[in-house]
Amino acid sequence: MNTNMSIPEIVSVNPATKKTIGSVSLTPLDQLPEIFLQAQKAKTYWTHLQRSKRAKILRNVRKKLVAHMDELSELIASETGKTNWEGFLEVFTTVEHLRHMCRFGAEYLEPEARSSGIFQNKKCYINYIPHGVVGVISPWNYPLILTSTPVVEALMAGNTVVLKPSELTPLTGKRMGELFHEAGIPENVLQVVQGLGDVGASIVDNQKIDMICFTGSVEVGRKIALACANKLKPVILELGGKDPMIVLEDANLERAAGAAVWGGFSNSGQTCISTERVYVVEDVADRFINLVKKKTEELSTGPDKTASDIGALINEQQQKRVLDHIKEAVANGAKILSGGKDLSELGGYFIKPTVLEAFDNNSDIMKKETFGPEICIVRVKDEDDAIEKANSSGYGLSASIFTKSKKRGRALAQRTTAGSVCINDVMTNYITADLPFGGVGVSGIGRVHGPEGLRSFCQTQSVLIDRFGLNKEPWWFPMSEGTKKLFKSLTKIIYG
Repeated sequence: MNTNMSIPEIVSVNPATKKTIGSVSLTPLDQLPEIFLQAQKAKTYWTHLQRSKRAKILRNVRKKLVAHMDELSELIASETGKTNWEGFLEVFTTVEHLRHMCRFGAEYLEPEARSSGIFQNKKCYINYIPHGVVGVISPWNYPLILTSTPVVEALMAGNTVVLKPSELTPLTGKRMGELFHEAGIPENVLQVVQGLGDVGASIVDNQKIDMICFTGSVEVGRKIALACANKLKPVILELGGKDPMIVLEDANLERAAGAAVWGGFSNSGQTCISTERVYVVEDVADRFINLVKKKTEELSTGPDKTASDIGALINEQQQKRVLDHIKEAVANGAKILSGGKDLSELGGYFIKPTVLEAFDNNSDIMKKETFGPEICIVRVKDEDDAIEKANSSGYGLSASIFTKSKKRGRALAQRTTAGSVCINDVMTNYITADLPFGGVGVSGIGRVHGPEGLRSFCQTQSVLIDRFGLNKEPWWFPMSEGTKKLFKSLTKIIYG
């Protein structure tokens, strides 16, 4: 073997400047089996560690992240092309989720008493048992929060973790792993591997990986779902969205317009719960559109991570996708109300934030996830028309409804096909750590966050205990005719 042979690397490029900011070594495929084996061996120690001790170590992780807050914010912004403020918000959201999990995680995992029904001589409860080794495959758009959340929940539940960060943001994943280890997470309990799709496929396929949590595209999610189904391997899939906003005639239009602009353009629209479709009731449409245009045109876009409101898209491919969606929409009759311009002359992958008015709810820009700085507004007759159109895309990750009547908003939320609904707000549900997060339809399977999310990383084990220790149960062999008659009589009395 040639020891001088260099190990292949993944190069990380700042999308706002197209300059290289660093690199990491690819994890050789032939080393993965040993990594998976070490994760299996480490689970014995980590699973049997008291929940309170796991929470204490994760509190140290939270403090370590806060101590490196500025460094992480800058690194996130450099790798993704977003602004420093957006990088900070990602750190803030991460440590809020850590705070909540450290405070309540042990409680969520406590054995839970269940009713024994008519069998008063029995005691019943549920245990939450970790799956074992969890493979976490994370995306590039929020390389800290969308990586750390499943990692923290898997660890808190008692699993060990093999993490593969996105190949577009490897430095953030690497640094996160280092800080977790410095805070007290043993190295074999959390292992970070770097690579492309072949590394991800190895994690999914290997029998020593007991569960998969993937965040990313619908296309890749379908492949992972099929691979896991073939192995009967549990999986959490947080996939794409085409999130609708409904603005009713009684809405606070100033707030609704501000929410549309924030929800559509923060992180340059590269958010799975980004507001991409807005359905506004005809009576208030002109006023709402004017407010959205005004607020959009006040935004600044560019490579200055401190002064700019909107940063870059992740790469040339994503920039082209967004521009193609805008062109397709215009070809199908949509009007560009603001923006839509390619700003590549700024030195990175920039597009001027774009507001369109669409008239065809079946065009690509209304049906396919764009993942860029554009929002498409459609006029509707009433709330029924809005709900019908909002539910028509096949996605179901998140949605928002704006109305001054909270009762009306709650009623419409129940009619909305989405894993999460905000009423008079947008995207804040993700920051709210006690709320489960996940999609329906092609937006995914399973949940993260809150008690439901933590328990998703566990097997639910039912336990029944006989309390009195009699020699036999009445229905065991041998069974007398008198016992049979008694059971039939009791059935009529209790259930008839």
